[in-house]
Amino acid sequence: MTLAADRIEQFKSEASRAGAKVQEFASWSEAIDFVIALAQQHSATSVVIANSSLAGLIMLAHRLMKEDLEVTRAERCKSESEQQQLREACVRADIGISEATTAIAETGTVVIASNDGSSRLIAVLPRLHITLVECRNIVTVMEEAILKIKSLGGTPNSPFPTYVTYITGRNTTADIPGALLARAQGPAEEHILLVHS
Repeated sequence: MTLAADRIEQFKSEASRAGAKVQEFASWSEAIDFVIALAQQHSATSVVIANSSLAGLIMLAHRLMKEDLEVTRAERCKSESEQQQLREACVRADIGISEATTAIAETGTVVIASNDGSSRLIAVLPRLHITLVECRNIVTVMEEAILKIKSLGGTPNSPFPTYVTYITGRNTTADIPGALLARAQGPAEEHILLVHS
């Protein structure tokens, strides 16, 4: 087994032990098919997707809308009223979907770094949360994850991430100032989709 394969297996084992439901896919198409099946299984009608270059690249919103799901894409909020609308959309949403910046094999933790506070709302408020992880972004230990986050941005056009969210297992974070916490202990299920891209 290669070092990369070892990391993936360790991540799967630790994340599962912490309460997450982990799936591994050979392609993004297979992963999206799983999301659609999960939505159907839970009779979901609405999805909120974090601002993500990956989600755009794989045309995630388009595929979900073709399945008659109501999709809200979380763009950067420019006003308090836009932030309030997003909070309400997250509370109403059956499924929230985020992209992990990195994932830590040692602890089974996914790390979501962004410059937009909506990333935390999406990880906590919907009934189900799905994190998309590119297998190549799995690191072994926390120190490597920190270095990866520090390597992001640092230029005027691409600042350092101001929000970094760590999720290990089922997310039970409830500390979001001003959020409408319908499910104060986080989503009922945390799904992690590992994709070889």
